[in-house]
Amino acid sequence: MIRSKICFVAEGVVRDAETNSVSVFNILEGVAAVGFPFFMQKLGFFALWEREAADGAETQGIFTAAIGNEQLSTVNLNINFGDKFRHRTIVNINGLVVPHVGDLHFRVQLAGGPVAEYIVNVTALPAVVQVQNPA
Repeated sequence: MIRSKICFVAEGVVRDAETNSVSVFNILEGVAAVGFPFFMQKLGFFALWEREAADGAETQGIFTAAIGNEQLSTVNLNINFGDKFRHRTIVNINGLVVPHVGDLHFRVQLAGGPVAEYIVNVTALPAVVQVQNPA
């Protein structure tokens, strides 16, 4: 059975074409915003899948980003292991509008059931009260 070994969301997930190595920076652990809605300019979702010899080399999947019942982004995926037993899925998101506080779910669901999911808690920063000096 195919299973997810690791997944996360970061500001940057890049695969080097020459070395095939993956570099990651600023893994999201939580997000605090001053106001809503707010715009997240660039994100990358990474999942490492592992399959057994009995599993097919190719499957379909769907990536979703959602907060509550609101779907914010959806991408159809083709996962092709080739002759390997591991596959790295990278989904680059070039802009995401987050409408309100809550748990932001980034998820890949493969055909047949395997899931990779990463959750980022979105909170609101407290309002700043400014005191004006009397004139």
